[in-house]
Amino acid sequence: MGRIMKFLKTLFIAFVTTTAAISLQAADLNVATIDPQAALLSTNFAKKEIEELENSDEWKEVIEELQAKANEAREIQEKTQKDGPTMSDEEKQDAAQKFQSLQQDINFLREKTNQFRNQTFQLISQDQAEKFQVIVTELIRAKGITLLINSSTQQQILLHADQSFDITQEVIDAMNEKED
Repeated sequence: MGRIMKFLKTLFIAFVTTTAAISLQAADLNVATIDPQAALLSTNFAKKEIEELENSDEWKEVIEELQAKANEAREIQEKTQKDGPTMSDEEKQDAAQKFQSLQQDINFLREKTNQFRNQTFQLISQDQAEKFQVIVTELIRAKGITLLINSSTQQQILLHADQSFDITQEVIDAMNEKED
């Protein structure tokens, strides 16, 4: 029993010492969070580029074709569910093949829209990277930030942060002010 108490006492002292050291370090810590992707894609420049993409003939063609294929697939699915019991095996097989072909087309068209978006996002990132870095660096200096954490939902690095630490909107506003 005496050894357990001694161990617990030693463990408690180590815990208190560690906690005190962390508290002293945290006193000098100024934490902020940012979602870089949200900051870059929410600027006026990015919104204009995305709007141009969505208004392009190529984008509209792909979206219209995608919607038409999705509607056709939905109609086949509904018809098969409704008329399935009375359909011949050949009709069921034809419907299944047509549905599968439409699904492949839909997947291809979705991939194409993703490629368009990714190209646009890459263009935005490349065009705005230098300005973004300058603004973030200025905010780090102005606010005395000692730790900047990526709060992007895609990165999943941050488990919790008070929104008051988030400088994403400040970066967006500053980038919009410095529009070329």
